[in-house]
Amino acid sequence: MQDAPAGRPQEIEDGAADTISSLAEMIDEGSSEGLAAFVRLIPPEDTAYTLNRLDEDRRSRLLESLAADEPELAASVLNHFEDPVIAQMLGELEATPAAAIVDYLDSDEQTDVLSELSDEFAEAVLSAMDPEEADDARERLQYGEDTAGGRMITEYLSFAEADDTFDVIRDLKDQADRYDHYESRYVYTVDGEGRLTGVVPMRSLVLAHHGRKLGELTNREPVTASVHDELEDLEDVFDRYAFSAIPVVDDDGKLVGVLQRHAVHEAVGERESGNLMKFGGIVGGEELRSMPVLGRTGRRLLFLLPNIALSYVAVSIIALFEPVIEQLTALAVFIPMVANLSGAAGNQAVAVSIREQSLGLATVRDVVRVWRAELLVGVINGCVIGAVLASIVMVAWGDPILAGAVGGAYAANCVVAVLLGGALPLLLKAARVDPAMVSSPILTTLTDMCGFLLVLGIAALALRAGGAG
Repeated sequence: MQDAPAGRPQEIEDGAADTISSLAEMIDEGSSEGLAAFVRLIPPEDTAYTLNRLDEDRRSRLLESLAADEPELAASVLNHFEDPVIAQMLGELEATPAAAIVDYLDSDEQTDVLSELSDEFAEAVLSAMDPEEADDARERLQYGEDTAGGRMITEYLSFAEADDTFDVIRDLKDQADRYDHYESRYVYTVDGEGRLTGVVPMRSLVLAHHGRKLGELTNREPVTASVHDELEDLEDVFDRYAFSAIPVVDDDGKLVGVLQRHAVHEAVGERESGNLMKFGGIVGGEELRSMPVLGRTGRRLLFLLPNIALSYVAVSIIALFEPVIEQLTALAVFIPMVANLSGAAGNQAVAVSIREQSLGLATVRDVVRVWRAELLVGVINGCVIGAVLASIVMVAWGDPILAGAVGGAYAANCVVAVLLGGALPLLLKAARVDPAMVSSPILTTLTDMCGFLLVLGIAALALRAGGAG
């Protein structure tokens, strides 16, 4: 048995293994009632881990059993996973059990998961869903994933301004089960055509005297979002206001949903996580090892194969300086070090530019400002690291020409790397190319080329000067 991962004590790891084994046995036995009871006993923090360790067949049989008997429990279990993983698991089922589970997902989750499914399977699931839920989902799917319309929920409380506060409170109590999953921190007032007229905080409603009309408590200038508002704008709204949710209206001012603060934060986190995956060379920005092997290998190859050409361009420079390498064979040891360290410095600048882009703090118009900000950092770090490398070369090889070539080349290449790294994401974004996906290989190729050229070029000049002397 392998050692338990860091942060997961061995006894917990052993307990999880026992849980997985017991769950697998129950699935094989086919006891649906006992299976649901067992799933309820799994600690929430272990749910994703447990299901992820089941083989595909058992996991599918588990979800089919829960979908048939307790679809709400099945939806609750899947809520522990990210949307692409939920879609993958649902894709292993027939459309009918998948639809039974999707019916019980939160409305915003429904949209995200359905958009991850193939068009054909998504339509089959929608056709098998509750008609009202399906119509609702189809309407939300028309909006972009990272818009207010794509992230909103449609479970909200709305009443007419003329409604008595006592009657509203009584309705909330009488239909408590129905309203259990609604956004209940605010009550929204609408006119006869469904247009938003205001917002009433739940606290104001609860504390209102009997006999008052809802319209008397209404804030008639609420902060709203349009169904078309993009994620960056929505993030800015929640940064400026302390609301836990805001109403979403269509082009006619009709209330169509509610956008929750945590949904925006979750979307921002997903975007940044996806950017990190893309930056690491995962095409599509999403991969887990539970996903199909062919899909995973294909996405990785899409990144790796073009790098063959880019790498060949970089190393071809070495062939131009073959006589220099024959005279200073130790250069072969330090050329990759200069290239790798320069690439690391450049990637730091790339990361900062991508982050500033995501916050709306930098565009292609800011390239000169970015260069000014990166230049001094590049010069200082280049000189410090270059001096360290030169010292190492002198101690290990005692060759001043080699030390000067390595140290000087790194100092110059570090400046080049941070200038390229700072500008590339901005230029690529302006060209409508994903900077998180493309910046790293382009930067690596360019810094390698410059590093090889500088190290070998400086060494060649030094040798020529020494020969002339």
